[in-house]
Amino acid sequence: MEIKPLLKQDIPSVVALEEELLLETLGVEMLQAELHNKYAHFLCAKDGEKVIGYIGAWIIDNSCEMINFVVDKDYQHQGNGQNLFNKLQEEAIKQGATYICLEVRISNIKAINFYFKNGFQEINRRISYYKNGEDALVLRKELI
Repeated sequence: MEIKPLLKQDIPSVVALEEELLLETLGVEMLQAELHNKYAHFLCAKDGEKVIGYIGAWIIDNSCEMINFVVDKDYQHQGNGQNLFNKLQEEAIKQGATYICLEVRISNIKAINFYFKNGFQEINRRISYYKNGEDALVLRKELI
């Protein structure tokens, strides 16, 4: 597996992964716009030419806000998600972030367990945050 910055040609595969695994997508237009956003840090994991996952965040001042994080089902439980997260965390620290925050669906137990294993703590809950009315947990991890 190789991790590199997200490229325009990776976006259709990323959108397909989002739709399959997250049930919604940031969309081609937003992802393309993020390629030109100086605060956006989107990383893509590939197995050869196949996009197997990605992670995206905005790093502004001392904060890193994770936007989306997804790994293809066939590549889960092999350390690929951990490697993507570690790479983003390294970048956040390098850019001066002192914490990472994110929202996660309350039904996404696998993701919640991953985040807790990586030192996140629940700091809030957003009621009916997602389009389907599902709540989101707001999680935060201190980096320094």
